[in-house]
Amino acid sequence: MAGRPRTIREQDIMAAVAEAVGDVGPIRLTLADVARAAGVSTGALVQRYGSKRGLLLGFVRWATDHDAFVRPMREAFEAAPDPVEGLVRAVVRTAGRESGPEEFANNLAFLHLELADEEFRALLGDHVRAVRAELLDYLAAAVAGGHLVESADLGALAAAADSIRNGTQLTWAMTRSEPLADELRRDLLTLLDPYRVPRRTSE
Repeated sequence: MAGRPRTIREQDIMAAVAEAVGDVGPIRLTLADVARAAGVSTGALVQRYGSKRGLLLGFVRWATDHDAFVRPMREAFEAAPDPVEGLVRAVVRTAGRESGPEEFANNLAFLHLELADEEFRALLGDHVRAVRAELLDYLAAAVAGGHLVESADLGALAAAADSIRNGTQLTWAMTRSEPLADELRRDLLTLLDPYRVPRRTSE
C-alpha cells in the first residue's frame, strides 16, 4: 500500500526560497532550485504558485507578514530592562544572522527586483509602514516611562530608526569592520541618546 503524499508546509517552501535566493540570486533562481531545497517536486510548486513570479510574491508576503515579523521584535523589546534598550534589541533582532558577501549581494539583487515591480513594491511599502508603527509604539513607551523627552518627534524618530535598520546593514556589507549588531547598536544610540531624559543624581 502506497504511503500518503507528503504534506508540503508553507514555511518549508519559504525557507527553501530564502536559501535558494541567497545561493544563486533571483535572476538565476529556478523552481527546480527551490523544489530541490524543499525536498518537493517542481510540479508541486507549479500547482501551488503557478510560476516563479508567483512563488516569489508568496515569499515576499510570507517574509513581510506583520505578526510573524514583529513577534521576535516584541520578545526582544519586552525582555529589555528599559524601552530604549528594548528598541535597540528589537532592531538588532530583525537583522538576523550575518551573511557572507555573495549571499548579501544576491539578497540585495532580490530587493532591486522588488523595487522595479509595482506589486512587490506595494508589499514592501506596507511592511515598512507596519515596522515603523511598531517602532513608534516602543518610542511611545519610552516617553511614557520617562526615558525619552516628551518633546521628541516620535514619528520622525521611528522613521529614522527604521532607516538605520536598513542603511546600517548596507554600509556594514561594504565595510564589515565590526559585527553588524554592534554597528546597529552604535547608530541607534547615536540617534536616541540626545532625547534621553537625564538621570537624576542623588544629593
